[in-house]
Amino acid sequence: MSLYVYVAALKTSAQSWEDTGETIRGSRKSLSDIDASLLGPRVATAAQGFIDTWLTEIKSLQTAATDHGDALREAALLVHQADADSIARSQELLAWTDRNVSPTGGL
Repeated sequence: MSLYVYVAALKTSAQSWEDTGETIRGSRKSLSDIDASLLGPRVATAAQGFIDTWLTEIKSLQTAATDHGDALREAALLVHQADADSIARSQELLAWTDRNVSPTGGL
């Protein structure tokens, strides 16, 4: 008996989102290392505004990626628990001799 949700696929997707978040974090770090003052006083203010805007957006993307990973991990845990609970409750309804029957053994 199973809910036929691929917990492994949920976990793989969660890891992928976490990896994406780390990649984005690296990009944010690179962007934050830029010294706009090197562009000169006429351009530095506009360049810093541009950098700050992108840093905010990149931080938002990093947070979203991390949140997606967390949500998928939680979904995998909940599906696993629901599946285990469903099996246990169903087995309680079966005749005593049938409680250890494999869920993949047929009808």
